[in-house]
Amino acid sequence: MTRLTIYGDFNCPFSALASARADMLLATGTHELAWRAIQHDTAIPPGGEPVRDDTETELAAEVATILDLSAHDVRLHLLVPPVRSNTAIACAAYAAAGDDADELRRRLFAAVWSDGRNLGDPTELDRLVGVPRDGMTARTWQDEYDALPRPITPTLILSDGYVSRGLGALARLAKLTEATL
Repeated sequence: MTRLTIYGDFNCPFSALASARADMLLATGTHELAWRAIQHDTAIPPGGEPVRDDTETELAAEVATILDLSAHDVRLHLLVPPVRSNTAIACAAYAAAGDDADELRRRLFAAVWSDGRNLGDPTELDRLVGVPRDGMTARTWQDEYDALPRPITPTLILSDGYVSRGLGALARLAKLTEATL
């Protein structure tokens, strides 16, 4: 079984596609996945920030790109959320999820990209997740990600240590899923 490590942010539409493709690989039973939830933009205020003007235009373009990239395999349907979430507490909740981590990863991506929820709001996150938080593991993941050369989400690390980033990581995941089908 091939082991893959993926660093992704719940606030990133490219990471949402990486998550969906990772699920396709998990379903084949040919790959073991270590998803590491990180923040690709730590400057977002703890309560999040409204999506408008240039940010809305940029996110709409990213969502359109993801819809094009996913049309041949997972067919994602993403919406531009009204708020860019600070995902620090969501990362800590994910880090504490244990055996339920894959399901929680899916729910957190859906909360942002389908439902427009703010994962930076502790009350909202508690309603959605209802699990404890593991800030130490989340901090370790963030430090690992920050130490990577040119950290971009998503980042895929293959079992031989090869690092693929951004659109390259998405293309690599697509090829891996095609090879297993």
